[in-house]
Amino acid sequence: MSCGLFADNSPTNNVPIIRVTTWRFEDIDMDVPADVKVITAEQIQRSQAQSIPDLLQQEANVRFRSSNGKGNSGELAMRGFGENSGLRVLVIVDGQKMNRADMGLLDWQQLPLDDIQSIEVIRGGQTVLYGNHALSGVIKITTKKGGDPKLKLKASGGSFGFEEYNAFYSGGTNRFFYDAGVTYQRDEGYRDNALSWNKNANASLGCWLGDTDTLIIRLSGGETYLQFPGPLIYTQFRDDPTQSSNLGDQFFKTKGMRIAPQWESERNWGSLQVNGGFNLRDIDFEMSGTSGKNKQQGFSLSPEARIGDEEGFISGGVDLFYDTLDFEGNQGAKLNFAEFSRITAGPFLFAQKPATETITLSGGARFEAARTSGENRQYDTFGVLIPEDSYDTSVTKKSWAGEISMNWQPSETVSLWVGYDRVYRYPALDEVASYQGFALSVPFNKNLDPETGNNFEIGTKYRDETWTASATLFYLTLDGEIAYDSSTNQNVNIGDTTRYGADLELAFKKKNYGISTLWSLVNATFDSGENDGKTVPLVPSVHGATILWAKPVKPLRLSATHTWTDRQYNGGNVENDSRQIKAYSLFGLRADLTCNEHLHIFLKINNLFDKQYASSAYFSGYYSGSGRGIYGGISLEF
Repeated sequence: MSCGLFADNSPTNNVPIIRVTTWRFEDIDMDVPADVKVITAEQIQRSQAQSIPDLLQQEANVRFRSSNGKGNSGELAMRGFGENSGLRVLVIVDGQKMNRADMGLLDWQQLPLDDIQSIEVIRGGQTVLYGNHALSGVIKITTKKGGDPKLKLKASGGSFGFEEYNAFYSGGTNRFFYDAGVTYQRDEGYRDNALSWNKNANASLGCWLGDTDTLIIRLSGGETYLQFPGPLIYTQFRDDPTQSSNLGDQFFKTKGMRIAPQWESERNWGSLQVNGGFNLRDIDFEMSGTSGKNKQQGFSLSPEARIGDEEGFISGGVDLFYDTLDFEGNQGAKLNFAEFSRITAGPFLFAQKPATETITLSGGARFEAARTSGENRQYDTFGVLIPEDSYDTSVTKKSWAGEISMNWQPSETVSLWVGYDRVYRYPALDEVASYQGFALSVPFNKNLDPETGNNFEIGTKYRDETWTASATLFYLTLDGEIAYDSSTNQNVNIGDTTRYGADLELAFKKKNYGISTLWSLVNATFDSGENDGKTVPLVPSVHGATILWAKPVKPLRLSATHTWTDRQYNGGNVENDSRQIKAYSLFGLRADLTCNEHLHIFLKINNLFDKQYASSAYFSGYYSGSGRGIYGGISLEF
């Protein structure tokens, strides 16, 4: 590792990237036995995406279900999960877990794309290295950390009242590097009563401590407003997908702040690293006659030590989390007040060792325990406590993960790997407890256990200067999957499920043209109970994303995009006996003009043929996807 930020006292982009986990994924590493897709800063810029979900759908073929007709709110879905799929995907920003303690969605608007250096999408079970939530995959986001002195200004606008303004500055000295940025975005939306806006500010400061240590502190905060147009019955969706089912009185308003310190120390024998953080979310909401205040705080500390080098090593650490949630709710004349806390500790051990010159073995284990404490006081219209809906109790749940894999790399361009993971996921707070006005038959369900499973994978990768190809076959059995049971009016371990399929990628590129296409195939079924053999709702059997690009002249890059999503059963329709969400195919066009080293102009069209489609549906309620949208903008860089 270099002993300073700059070489020869001149600017450079060689800002250290904190490892965050045992494996580095800055590139598509042929040595890593996992399905990994890396989205670089260059890809982020030319994608012209308006949010991380938009970007992930285009560049990584990650599914996203929206309830407001756009990509700034909704759930990620990977490897064949439907309802509450986002609870099975771990999202990490600069080493800090972003998943909420409850079932609420991530605030994607507080992660502006112009502030992101790279995104790594890791498919499949990763609970040994990452712990809870990493059951179907991990999204790792790394923000920019300064470096070359640079000022960037950007403005864009387009259909449905969309406008966005960004300013970003970075710089450094011989020992320090820093950046700061601000973002404002407003979008009235394709549907009525779908206004959203976001204000965000962020900054980071890094320092080389001697020749071997790096310290980075990241701060960000802002305010978000999301209005929800509500579900439509099928005839409303068919006749006018832009309409709203409410009067504009359903919304979330969130104030947030995040602090993420990171320290890494390189030694002759290996390395030490510590990732920590504090995450605050203060949410006011109004939904269907229920209003409330939801304040969440998350504290994290993850020390890790590694002995060895990049080829062979043993690493160990522990992930510590303390989450709190305070809630005040009003449903009509009824009031309730709730306080929750969850303490989680997850020690792990992981090792990698070359068996021969071409074969590498790796594996590890993690044990994790979570203690959840909750108090809820529910009052009736006369202010009298309702004992059957109130509680003050706690519960401790434990689980473990294991992993073993083998990677064979006969040449620099080819690798083949096989692996097994024992995975788990803990239930979210509002899966366990009733406290937001929706009464469960058991207000605090101590019998709800973590869902556990076995994930088997075999994959191959090929890459050279022109071609990139990969194929991963997976088979996941899950015991005690958690879902809402309307017959008992509570979340339960519904039984066993099976998912199997493939993730495929093929890309070809030359100097002035190229194409990339990614496809996911999955079969997800129930394996027990009265729905044995039925398909899991909200899971299309096939979805894919393709990008074709060309540079007819040096300053101009033209792109055509296509996404395909197969038909799927509505959420909640476990019996598979009602109308399905229809398959849909979306096309888009993009143009990027680099006038000179300072000036960049772009234009794009989403949903080119104005396809009417539903991005999601639950029971008889449909959520319209956005119609044709035209957007453009300009950026200046100095």
